[in-house]
Amino acid sequence: MRCSLSVGIALVAVLAFPASPAAAAPVTTINGTVPPGRVAPMEDVTVMLDTIQTDGNEVLVVQGIRRPGTRVAIHVHDYGGHTCVLSGTITDYMNGQEPMSYPAGTCYYMPPDTPMTAANLGTDDVRLIDTFVFPPGGQPTTMLEPGTPGHL
Repeated sequence: MRCSLSVGIALVAVLAFPASPAAAAPVTTINGTVPPGRVAPMEDVTVMLDTIQTDGNEVLVVQGIRRPGTRVAIHVHDYGGHTCVLSGTITDYMNGQEPMSYPAGTCYYMPPDTPMTAANLGTDDVRLIDTFVFPPGGQPTTMLEPGTPGHL
């Protein structure tokens, strides 16, 4: 397992506002509507696991807090991923689907290449664990929403 301060700092940058490829088109709505919440990075992000599997893919597991009234900028996961909710309730907004709320004790899949955001619409913090598996040189997240750091 490799986990260092530089990995942790890079991870916060990737999960909060990762760099986007120049080809990524700006996206400001999900299903034609601006999602609720103020765009803000997760807080208290910790790397639980950052390792390379025998097949060469990277496994990245992080835990963080989404504060009430905030959401992640609209983004895609290049290779998909999973989120598990440890406390609170998170509402996921995904292109082509109705919003779904996930309370503590549930997990959900984030398909690749699908614009999405997740918002804490409640009054309590939401603690989440995100898990990503991606190839060497890949990134777990590409930001699409203009005005967010990392969006070109």
